[in-house]
Amino acid sequence: MTVTFALNRTCLPQRPLADFVALARAVGVSAVEIRNDIAGREFADGMPAADLRARLTDAGLQVASVNALQRFNDWTPARADEARALVAYAAALNAPGLVLCPAHLPGDDRHPDAHRRLCQGLAALRPILADAGITGYVEPLGMRHSSMNRQAQAVAALDELDAWDDFSLCYDTFQHFRAGDEALFFDRIGLVHISGIARADLPPADLTEPDRGFVFANDRVGNVDRLRALVTAGYRGFVSVEPFSPDTQQDPQIAQRLRDSLDHVTRAAGLA
Repeated sequence: MTVTFALNRTCLPQRPLADFVALARAVGVSAVEIRNDIAGREFADGMPAADLRARLTDAGLQVASVNALQRFNDWTPARADEARALVAYAAALNAPGLVLCPAHLPGDDRHPDAHRRLCQGLAALRPILADAGITGYVEPLGMRHSSMNRQAQAVAALDELDAWDDFSLCYDTFQHFRAGDEALFFDRIGLVHISGIARADLPPADLTEPDRGFVFANDRVGNVDRLRALVTAGYRGFVSVEPFSPDTQQDPQIAQRLRDSLDHVTRAAGLA
């Protein structure tokens, strides 16, 4: 295998950790992404990192990332405290990185000093990440009000700060598709999120998180071609499955559907 598949906790957010671990084992992946934004689950429920790490290690699972610090480019003292807590949790899990998401509420896309705010957040995060040996995975988000919806924005800020030792890009194929972003910085990508879009009645900009399911042959995002291009360019990291569709998350046959999706992606993208 030229990449390592992982499961984001969004694959089974409504179920206990034991069920999520069982799903990961059933479909044969070796890594998971832990989230801090699912009520009653792991980080949000106060599970000590040592306990969670032991549970995952016993199951033979690595941690691909902790997902995510929100609004990292809207830096405040409260954001700094949140960042320290999340970085410490990621380090205790032996996770390689923490996903960083930009502000994306109405009005967040209208700041005239967006680049400065982006640099400010990254500069403040840098020593927190460096002290813990954790990479910040900077994830452009493609929704309408996103303050950072293109990879080039992140690259420009990180180039200016000369901060690539502590950061890389999180390439979410759906976000890239939704934003209409045509630029890809292959050598700067450290984490990949995939999800499939079968819905055909909306233009990309109008698609939302609940439209995201598993990747199959009718996928509008073009995940197979995107992954093939990534691997050709030398990517060998985690590829994490990140659905948000309630129908997908609550499918009683989710293990079989997920296994079928991973088999399709592996075969079609030539990843075996």
